Amino acid sequence: MLLKRYRKEFCRPPHPEVLHLRCVAYLDENISDVLPYLNTVLKGHQYNTNPLSLTLKFNDKLITLYSQEIGINIVKDEDEADKILEWLKQEINDTWKRRGEIKPSFEVPQKPGILNILKLLPKTNCQECGQPACMVFAVLIAEGEESPDNCPQLDMQNKITLQEYLKQFINRQLPYTAILNFFNRIEITISL
Repeated sequence: MLLKRYRKEFCRPPHPEVLHLRCVAYLDENISDVLPYLNTVLKGHQYNTNPLSLTLKFNDKLITLYSQEIGINIVKDEDEADKILEWLKQEINDTWKRRGEIKPSFEVPQKPGILNILKLLPKTNCQECGQPACMVFAVLIAEGEESPDNCPQLDMQNKITLQEYLKQFINRQLPYTAILNFFNRIEITISL
């Protein structure tokens, strides 16, 4: 077992109207050696070598793992932070145990191109999807926060083409489905 214990601290962002918390977990062990393996397993959002860090993105959260710290930018309460941290502890230890079977990755997977998505949208800025413009909708699709299914004006041929294009990026999003299923509170469907 690589990671045994951590202690956590919470703070509120400086804006007085913000209700969420930020959480930092201070790790008793150094997890630097597992980060490239975790990047492979969890399909990281950003991997940096100086300082060594792996950032994961899911929902509206950015979770950054450093050598001896984990930072979570938005949690609603201590319970949510505990669930995320326990899930990460389990992933860190499981990945460390299986590291001989995993090829480490020092890069992040490619993301869908916003312009490639926009080319297939109707570009009417009708706002029927709930977004102010097709460009905003394309950005949200690229980030995995929206689905082409939510564009009522998208014709069937472009919808199929867009779904085929997005399939090549699906593995990047699957670990976040696992996080959500781990919480047993939220279910998401990736409809591509």
